[in-house]
Amino acid sequence: VMGRLIAQPMSQKLGQSVVVENMAGASGGVAAARVARSPADGHLLFLGHIGVFAFNQHLFNRLAYDPADFIPAGLVATNPMVLIVSRQSGITNMEELKARGRAGRLSIGSSGLGTTLHMGGVMVNKALGGGNTLVPYRGGGPAINDLHAGVLDVVVDQALTALPAVEAGARAIAVTGPTRLPQIPSTPTTREAGLGELDLEVWNILTAVRGTPPPIMAAVTEALAHALDDAHVRARFEAASARAPGPTERGPEVAIRLVREEQARWGQFIREAGIERE
Repeated sequence: VMGRLIAQPMSQKLGQSVVVENMAGASGGVAAARVARSPADGHLLFLGHIGVFAFNQHLFNRLAYDPADFIPAGLVATNPMVLIVSRQSGITNMEELKARGRAGRLSIGSSGLGTTLHMGGVMVNKALGGGNTLVPYRGGGPAINDLHAGVLDVVVDQALTALPAVEAGARAIAVTGPTRLPQIPSTPTTREAGLGELDLEVWNILTAVRGTPPPIMAAVTEALAHALDDAHVRARFEAASARAPGPTERGPEVAIRLVREEQARWGQFIREAGIERE
């Protein structure tokens, strides 16, 4: 969604078409590997997220790419996660969730190793004592369908997809970021609700393969900034609860620092959570 939003204003700035191609598989690894093997000419870019750059190297024994294969043009957006529960679960607030979770009686939707749905589920389960059941799905859509059907109790998903689920009847219990969301202002953060500060926000960065000439990278960075200043893009991001980076959060240096910090933080979390590598 975010890739398609920034593509048109980037096209205008660059003076050539920007085409968005979805490529699923291996928690973003398939797309990352394709770009890593491409010529360093700036014609094939990669819009990757926290999983590709901060989770996967701690979860997989073999990757078809190395995060160091890429250089960033800059941060595109940050998307918080929302903890939602099924109406059929009977859970209406955090205290009821904690009581059920500490008794090990929750079913939590998950998906492939290293996906944000998986890490969100692991994080909440760990905060609740670790005794609940993570149920694997092929993605967030099927998990949310089963949440509506009452098969699952809990899903922790990006606001982009969690908010429509809330509109369709799921109950939002908490936001896993530092602030509340304007779309659901009465829903507290996990810290406000007494579950602890579960800091999981999904960030996305636009990158090119390492070795791309600096003038080309500068042009891509400038085109990205142009897209992020576009009023339509910012309005659509806001409607989806995605936060576009401000002027001090842009550029390659900020993205490099973010990736380095997040790699260290999530490596520690994954080790402490005891998640087995594949």
